[in-house]
Order: sequence, then structure tokens, then C-alpha cells
Amino acid sequence: MPAVSKGDGMRGLAVFISDIRNCKSKEAEIKRINKELANIRSKFKGDKALDGYSKKKYVCKLLFIFLLGHDIDFGHMEAVNLLSSNKYTEKQIGYLFISVLVNSNSDLIRLINNAIKNDLASRNPTFMNLALHCIANVGSREMAEAFASEVPRILVAGDTMDSVKQSAALCLLRLYRSSPDLVPMGDWTARVVHLLNDQHLGVVTAATSLITTLAQKNPDDFKTSVSLAVARLSRIVSSASIDLQDYTYYFVAAPWLSVKLLRLLQCYPPPEDAALRGRLTECLETILNKAQEPPKSKKVQHSNAKNAVLFEAISLIIHHDRLVRSTVPVTLSSHFYSIQKILLKINPLCSFQFFIF
Repeated sequence: MPAVSKGDGMRGLAVFISDIRNCKSKEAEIKRINKELANIRSKFKGDKALDGYSKKKYVCKLLFIFLLGHDIDFGHMEAVNLLSSNKYTEKQIGYLFISVLVNSNSDLIRLINNAIKNDLASRNPTFMNLALHCIANVGSREMAEAFASEVPRILVAGDTMDSVKQSAALCLLRLYRSSPDLVPMGDWTARVVHLLNDQHLGVVTAATSLITTLAQKNPDDFKTSVSLAVARLSRIVSSASIDLQDYTYYFVAAPWLSVKLLRLLQCYPPPEDAALRGRLTECLETILNKAQEPPKSKKVQHSNAKNAVLFEAISLIIHHDRLVRSTVPVTLSSHFYSIQKILLKINPLCSFQFFIF
């Protein structure tokens, strides 16, 4: 994200917020807000054209007033105009206002969609991220109709930056959840699976969330994700904390990604390939063994992350056992007693619930 320079500070906004906080009563607050709304309205209707900074400042004030619980019935067009700015802070405030205050049935949707299309086509990663965030935040059917075919192309394009890929994956996930019938399955589905091999773990994490949701409805289209998910999980659980330093949380390597990969694997039966099944078995055994090791930290965040991965691994074992009991690796059966001991240390009720399945 671009650095914000000193010139981007809005003194007028800071003074207004300070005035509101210093109000001694609700009546005084409402009086101050009404005075500010009248001033902003007169500035927007004035003959003198406002520069980008002034529009940004007044739109920010309207946002703050709205967040205080007051209705805002003007300023929408000024926010849309900010989308055409080449300055990050102005464009950001425009998108923020639209995400919060513009209704999906608004007459401005066409103008907003055109601005979003321009930013997506700009290949400027900062502007593309802002546009994708807006699509995801609004998440309306109209947005899905306009961008459901464009977002997948951005996601799988070879020249798309990692930060944009993350935003595109989560944006597509939002559109699919809100309007699944408008997200077309196509050539991109085979290519999005290979994002599980991406070097950037942020991209892998976002892609795993998307693939898991898509696989629940279209398992055949994403069954190749099983081998890639097992391979990625194996690299995580067998790595030292220093190898994944940027994604290690209280001595637990990439816990969020591990949980997501284990959930993805629960969309499918146990792997038929013996080598792949053996590798998955090793992953689960490693997770179970690590759960029994002395804690590397006394902080609750460490135990929470460690147990989150453990419980998801147990859920996967139960899932496989329910589907085809005979295909569950025999080597895992010896760990059920150790699982029980671990769960008893945490919560006896959890152990009881596990063993009644």
C-alpha cells in the first residue's frame, strides 16, 4: 500500500471529529452535525469546482456522520467522481464510501461499474486491489453479473501480482457465495487449482478458501486439488518454523493454511493412490505427534493455533473413517488412544464426542 504523505492529512476532518467528541450532550452533537451537513451541502452545490482533496475531506466527514448513526442522502456523486482520481487516497475514500453507503439498486451503479472496469484494466495493482475489494464488499447480484467472468481471468493471468491474486480469489469467493449461478465454470477452474503450488503462501491461502467452496458444489472439477493439497500440507508440517518465518504464528507454521488444506481434503474420499495416501498419513501422524510434544510457549495463542490444526486433522480422520472405514490407513488406528489422551487434557467432553462417532 502506498505510503501516506504529510499532505494527505485532513485537518478539517480531525477538527470535526474532535468537536463531536467534545459535545456534552446528544443535542449538542446533533446540532454540530447538522451545521456540518449544511456546510458540506453548500460546498457541493456551490459554483466553484472542488478539487480532489476537498471532495475527499467532505466525503470522509459524511462517512463519519453515517457511522455515528445518521442518514446520508447526498454526496454519492462526489464519491463516484473520486474513483476517477489518480491519487490513491482519493480513490480509496471513493471506494470506501461506495462500499458502505451505495445501494445495489442505485442509479449510480453503471457509473461505478465503469470506474471499476477502468481500474481492473489499468494493470495498476493498487487500483486493481481497490476495485476488487469494492466488488467483494458490495457483493450484489449486479456486481456478479458485471464482473463474474472478469475476476477469474485476473486470478489466473500469468502477469497478475501476488497481492492482486489474493484479492481476486477472495472477491470471486464472495461473488460465488452470493450468486453461484452467475459464476461460470470454465478453463480457469483447472488453472486455479495450480495456485496451491504458488510460492506465495498468501495466494495459496486465498486460493484454498476459494477451491474448498467450489469443490463442495463441483467436486469433479477440482479433484486434482487433492494431490496438490497433500503436497503443500506435507511441506508445511515437515518444515521448521524458520522456513516459514513470515507465516509462523507462535511457533506453529502456517496454522490457518493448514486448517484450510485439511478442510479442503474433507471434500473428497481418501486418496486411491497408495503413495499419496501414505504421504497424507505421514502428515496426520506428524500433526498428532506434535500435539503431544511439550508446548514451545505458555501463551494461549500457541495452544489455540496448535489445537486448531489438531482438531481439523481429527475431523479429516473421522471423515475418511465414515466414508470407507476399510481405506483408513491401519497406522492411524494406533493413534486413536493418543488422540483421546490429548483431548482429555483439553476437554473431557470433546474426547467423549469424538469417540461416539
